[in-house]
Amino acid sequence: VPNLKFSYTNNEEARFRLHIRQKDWHPTIYTKATSDIENEVIEDAYYKVIRVVDGLEAISYGTGNLNHTRMSYDASGSYFDLDMDLLETGYAYGLKFVYYINGAYHEQAEAFKFRIE
Repeated sequence: VPNLKFSYTNNEEARFRLHIRQKDWHPTIYTKATSDIENEVIEDAYYKVIRVVDGLEAISYGTGNLNHTRMSYDASGSYFDLDMDLLETGYAYGLKFVYYINGAYHEQAEAFKFRIE
């Protein structure tokens, strides 16, 4: 999440963009020196928000019929907007992601953390 900030206020709406690349991607020195890193687009990607202190799911994955946490995508990659008013002030939160690829859900191990001030 290249545009992730350390903290947000609860009266803002943030747009999070994901930078996704293939697993075990190893560029050559030529690739590093001459071009930008290719960004993969995953059409079926979802997010959830957890509270770091106790692991509470503030916003669960919306992978059912509603798809309420399904991310949008464009030529620049996947993104979603999050209204920070949904989260409680004074806590740190983490973003987790799951991708639906080849008929199965794959959750990313890392959580991307931020704080609500």
